[in-house]
Amino acid sequence: MEKILIYGKEHTFLDSGTGLLFRSSSIHQTAKLHTHTFYEIFVVSQGTALHMVNHAIQTIHKGDLIFIRPADIHTYEFHCSDDFRIINVGFSKRIFQSITVFLDNYEEFQELLQSSLPAVISLPPDALKRVKQLLMELGAHINSPYTQQTVFHAKACLSSLFIDYFFHYTTNPRLIHPAPSWFTAMLEEMQKIENLQLGFARMQELSPCSVNHLCRLCKKYLSATPTQYINQRRLEYAVYLLTQTANDILSVSSLCGFNNLSHFYHLFKAAYGTSPAAFKKAGS
Repeated sequence: MEKILIYGKEHTFLDSGTGLLFRSSSIHQTAKLHTHTFYEIFVVSQGTALHMVNHAIQTIHKGDLIFIRPADIHTYEFHCSDDFRIINVGFSKRIFQSITVFLDNYEEFQELLQSSLPAVISLPPDALKRVKQLLMELGAHINSPYTQQTVFHAKACLSSLFIDYFFHYTTNPRLIHPAPSWFTAMLEEMQKIENLQLGFARMQELSPCSVNHLCRLCKKYLSATPTQYINQRRLEYAVYLLTQTANDILSVSSLCGFNNLSHFYHLFKAAYGTSPAAFKKAGS
């Protein structure tokens, strides 16, 4: 696997005057696997991508708002659509600290900071329009010679995002109906690669109910069977391995938890319209 870049240390420093960073990027401009010395909020303005973060996979779509913490390791360059675009703002630990003191909401911030995966908020169209405008306005201010006013404006914008969206965070915003807390916690655990490799047996271990009841809940909350859900997550991890590592197809199949290579080929082609070998060759 490639070297993990450290943004803010080795590459792409925050502006020294404001402690801010602004980018509007296409899929072809997004970063390799990296971590940060600062915080970041980004919104998906177009398209869909597979977000590899902290050894887990998140599928992110247009309208998703994501809060990245220092030390989160992630990339979103392996994609499902060529039109994938993000708008993101990086901000220093000092700015974040002043926001937390101002908002004075310890419990909400602790939930955001201590979760194993970064928060993903699905915005409705009107909220997406507002957030895009807010971030673009912030980006326009960053090059202003009036540093103090720029930082003040940034703190106001970021505080608004935390209050209006992140303080209402749930671990799986795409559940069809509100689900029991243990179910959402189980889904978050099942995004981790080591749990995906174990599959349904691991899902059962994480669930305090019978197999039949678990299957009913998956149908109710995910509109999918446990096997369908697990296979989709495994295929997303396969995309990462095929595009970001030198593993051969047999190794990829095994690392994703598929014991049968032909079954892996069948599922992959059904999902992506091509074989794993052709997909890997196209991405090389």
